[in-house]
Amino acid sequence: MQKEILINVESQEKRVAVVEAGVLQEYHIERASEVTLVGNIYKGIVNSVVSGIGAAFVDIGCSRNGFLYVSDMTSPPRDFDILGKEDNAPVRRPPRPRPSDINKLVKQKQEVLVQVVKESIGNKGPRLTTHIGLPGRFVVVMPFDYHLGVSKKVTDYEERRRLHKILKKIAPAFKVGMIVRTAGVGKDERDFRREVKYLTALWQKVQKDAGRAKPPCIVHEEHGLTFRILRDIFKDDIDRVLVDDRGEYGKLRHFANNIMPAMKKKLMFYKERVSLFESRGIEKEIEMLCSKKISLACKGYIFIEETEGLIAIDVNSGSFSRKNMEETAFRVNSEAAFEIARQIRLRDIGGIIVIDFIDMLRESHRQEIFNILFNAVKRDKARIKILKMSEFGIVQMTRQRIRRGIRRVSYQNCPYCQGRGAVKSVTTMAIEVLRAIKKEIERSRVREVRSYVHPAVANYLLNEDRPSISRLETDYRAKVVIIAEPEMHIEKFSIQK
Repeated sequence: MQKEILINVESQEKRVAVVEAGVLQEYHIERASEVTLVGNIYKGIVNSVVSGIGAAFVDIGCSRNGFLYVSDMTSPPRDFDILGKEDNAPVRRPPRPRPSDINKLVKQKQEVLVQVVKESIGNKGPRLTTHIGLPGRFVVVMPFDYHLGVSKKVTDYEERRRLHKILKKIAPAFKVGMIVRTAGVGKDERDFRREVKYLTALWQKVQKDAGRAKPPCIVHEEHGLTFRILRDIFKDDIDRVLVDDRGEYGKLRHFANNIMPAMKKKLMFYKERVSLFESRGIEKEIEMLCSKKISLACKGYIFIEETEGLIAIDVNSGSFSRKNMEETAFRVNSEAAFEIARQIRLRDIGGIIVIDFIDMLRESHRQEIFNILFNAVKRDKARIKILKMSEFGIVQMTRQRIRRGIRRVSYQNCPYCQGRGAVKSVTTMAIEVLRAIKKEIERSRVREVRSYVHPAVANYLLNEDRPSISRLETDYRAKVVIIAEPEMHIEKFSIQK
């Protein structure tokens, strides 16, 4: 079963897809116009302290103040098990802080070193923590938290004991907290020592930069999308990594040489004429990621509705039917459970999720559907909590929200319906138009291509993205003409030779 990481680079956008046996399993997108803050470390100034909600608002030099909860100052999130005096020794958790405790920890105008753990969403600023974490391939170094731990996703007892022994052995030399990531399974002491040495050196540089910096300012910037994804998801089961941009390919080879030698032999430059994503047949599937309705192979379907407060997912039998209604419901629910887990992961849906499965009378069927869903979400890297299925066939779950989901990145509020729906953004359409022009030139070998687009898209292409058009004309020796069509819908365009 072949597993590939595909990296597509355009002038305004980077996309990363993980394809397993021809099926899209993960999808990530980053745009030059939208700065990602998660992972960045800032030297900030406390603007105000609100004891009623147990939070401080911190100026980190961005358009909106970050907010720092009291819980994000007293203890780090527990995505890992702390190593006690013995491998299986219980560790006492500190009591949950009260909102008023924030006044004891931070004061107005105080300088603080913080890290962004959650992107700005809606009117909320970025969420911050004082528990700095520097992630590597196999381990996360936590300079202010001297705990040693292993990710809870590592379930093999013997492997956990082995990793605990390695941590205890190397800890005295570095005097920092360390958490083993799932990628650290099977790695030896040498691998951990090398990476922790690199990360502690990085931390020393951060401290040095922070010491002489005037707040508010950034003192450490997290890697961009491609480096971050490869660091976090590349494993031995990846057959190859394909990159369709020579500049990005060169950067990744350098990255592999220094950080990930095992990836170097699997990293390849894609130079075929057919675009990388189209060659794997996933472009149409990516286009459907913002569709509310997802069809199932059994002719049933699921419907995903995103609201301000939660995400509602409804399972329907559609045209699928058997003589026994219970068997019909069980068959559709079984297939839907797998697909729901995949769609949540692909769309990067976060927050409260409510799933309404088709009613089933048999408790054994309800339990089996729950088990399918529970096992399917295990491969998700986000933190997930899931409750048992109710008698009504309802499953409630929460999924960690870190960055804006695919829908929020690719679409903007619809100007035609005053925000009741959504249309693709100008940037998204400009990228699609250039992609279509490139495809037409490669297909027909014409010397001139005319594209009729919405005026806002034309303005973006002819001004902000003019270098991309010039590059196309130079690379293909063809003239590209962009024509504004006032009556055209923003999501529509036409290409003429």
